[in-house]
Amino acid sequence: MQYAIQITDALQTAHKLGVIHRDLKPGNIMLTKSGAKLLDFGLAKVRAVEAVEGMTALPTLTEGKETDARTDIFALGSVLYEMATGRKAFDDTSQASLISTIMTAEPPAISMVQPLTPPGLERVVKTCLHKDPDARWQSAHDAKLELTWLG
Repeated sequence: MQYAIQITDALQTAHKLGVIHRDLKPGNIMLTKSGAKLLDFGLAKVRAVEAVEGMTALPTLTEGKETDARTDIFALGSVLYEMATGRKAFDDTSQASLISTIMTAEPPAISMVQPLTPPGLERVVKTCLHKDPDARWQSAHDAKLELTWLG
């Protein structure tokens, strides 16, 4: 749980600076003695309303809506799922079918893959992975509070 909390901390810091990572995945997280670090901000966007001095603010659209922190929250759910199960939350044979799967299907319950998973962790991940961004945790801080409560 410690690394999951550290990942949410790093994500929260980026979001406070107005940066949406947009490529959160296990390969872009480095676990060190001092904690989890987010890497590869190559696809990151700076939110127009929260532009940081010296950075260019670019609005980014996803499904006709501006990208916000909840995009990273969905990706966080995928990372947490993989951490808990050792399997990807969504997997398919091609990029097109993967996108379709992400948009229409739910991953198997964590408890089906790892029966000893605490129900609270299942709830956190399921909320992160909700298809409707309004039904997800609204910030990395929200997810961190839940993970901290789980201990």
